[in-house]
Amino acid sequence: MRDDHPIDRLSAVVEGRTSGPVADAMRVLSQQLARRRHWILGPPELVSESGGPPGFVLSIHTARPPWGEVMDPAIDRAHLDEVKDLLGEIGRFSGEHHVSLVVDFAGEEIGTIEDGHLDEALTTGLIGEWERVLDERDR
Repeated sequence: MRDDHPIDRLSAVVEGRTSGPVADAMRVLSQQLARRRHWILGPPELVSESGGPPGFVLSIHTARPPWGEVMDPAIDRAHLDEVKDLLGEIGRFSGEHHVSLVVDFAGEEIGTIEDGHLDEALTTGLIGEWERVLDERDR
């Protein structure tokens, strides 16, 4: 990867207010995520902007044009695995704690996680399409 390869951010932020126990559980999840694997650009960060609702932010190398053409396929696939892992854990968290999260990518809202379920925009639009592009590239 080139040193100047741009970075995008995937964020998942709790929708609405959260209780102390939910915020505490998010801190625990943040620590668990950091330990569970090697993250290409570091583990997801637990954030709370200006006292707003908490969430997670994962940095990944952009694959948006024109950068996708020079992206190392192994890194692109590793980032996909990171995103799937993060969203899966957030989905589990959402179901256990009965919270909804809004997912943004590169500053645009792309989906939601409610009651433990990723919406179709995330499962098909983000993950499914990303897998399709990588599978085509591997042929």
